[in-house]
Amino acid sequence: FRPHVMDMFEPQDHPNDFAYPGGPPTPPYDNAGWTLAFQMGIQFDRVLDGFDGPFEHVDGFAAPLPGAVTGSATSSGYLLSHAINDGFTAANRLLAEGEQVYWFTQPLDANGTTYPAGTVFIKTQPSTRSSLEEMAAEFGIDFEGVSSMPGGAALRMNPVRIGLWDRYGGSMPSGWMRWVLEQFEFTYEITYPQDLNEGNLADEYDVLVFVSGAIPQAATGGSQFGRFGRGPDPATIPQEYQRMIGSVTADTTIPQLRQFLDDGGTIVTIGSSTAMAQHLDLPLTNHMVDESGGPLSNDEYFIPGSILQVQVDNTLPIAYGLAERVDVSFNRSPVLRLAAESAGQMVRPVAWFESDSPLRSGWAWGQEKLDGGIAIVEADVGKGKLYLFGPEIVRRSQPHGTYKFLFNAIYLAGAEEEIIH
Repeated sequence: FRPHVMDMFEPQDHPNDFAYPGGPPTPPYDNAGWTLAFQMGIQFDRVLDGFDGPFEHVDGFAAPLPGAVTGSATSSGYLLSHAINDGFTAANRLLAEGEQVYWFTQPLDANGTTYPAGTVFIKTQPSTRSSLEEMAAEFGIDFEGVSSMPGGAALRMNPVRIGLWDRYGGSMPSGWMRWVLEQFEFTYEITYPQDLNEGNLADEYDVLVFVSGAIPQAATGGSQFGRFGRGPDPATIPQEYQRMIGSVTADTTIPQLRQFLDDGGTIVTIGSSTAMAQHLDLPLTNHMVDESGGPLSNDEYFIPGSILQVQVDNTLPIAYGLAERVDVSFNRSPVLRLAAESAGQMVRPVAWFESDSPLRSGWAWGQEKLDGGIAIVEADVGKGKLYLFGPEIVRRSQPHGTYKFLFNAIYLAGAEEEIIH
């Protein structure tokens, strides 16, 4: 299994197979780069020399090493790193139990250490410590007690009502999204286009999630069912499934989504569904165009499933817990450009390409054209928030390193500003 292990850690280097001398390369049929260590944000060293240590044989899956709950039983609260994905599972359990969970929005000094913005704080209640001890043992995460209440600006977290788009017959990206949400114990409901068209969405949901294939391009108006066909004939569908039929449309669904944003809701869009920005006339355009503004041909630019690196503004709450540079799963993904007239508008780049060679694993023809393009955007629309994630941040449950973008967006949909004393 050594080749498989190497495959998970080392970048895939797909060759340029030119059709003829001086001609364009023949693109890969499918995914060209998938290095799991990159997708999961794992730091590692390749050790070439012999070594030894107190190692034990492991049968099956290894349990994580137990974490610790420090501080005394009289601690005012406990700190948790925002960088740990399982911390969101812990927060979901704590909120379900009625515990108080906060994110500090400024760096925090406690226990002789400075903690970054985004650090999670759990205020002590009678049941808190026993819950933390159980989760420290199960997930291998640490909770650090503080003797006195740390003060400062914070966001108080609340349970969030999540609606996840799907369609009759099933969307593969939506199915993977379900699995990820379930693994981290987020409660959600499936919502179909007919449900969205009924309106009053803010009465039902705090955040709506649209994976690739959900939101149509503004120019077409109707959602494509996907590359595998237009979908079933409604007359052939049993009555109990009729409510699942239909697509998101510009005429009927988009106005309801706009009202949801105006009412304070949050919308998360991924991949092709970032077309929502077009429907809302946000000051964003396609970065991947030629000098005349037309789309680039595949001979000029083409990136199938590969791993690219982006620069991240991790001072923004949507990017709490992430490093300044993050590897993302990119699969012919949208790349945006902030229009010149956007000055003063509430549209913020979250992640962008700062290099003409962002490829980390796979194949990227014309990758230099990505330089300066925006991969992730946060926008204020009405009283709500719209997130545009060009890269596939949860693709097939592999890129654990970018899950926090999704989880942060969900939690921020229910957050309330508060000063902790």
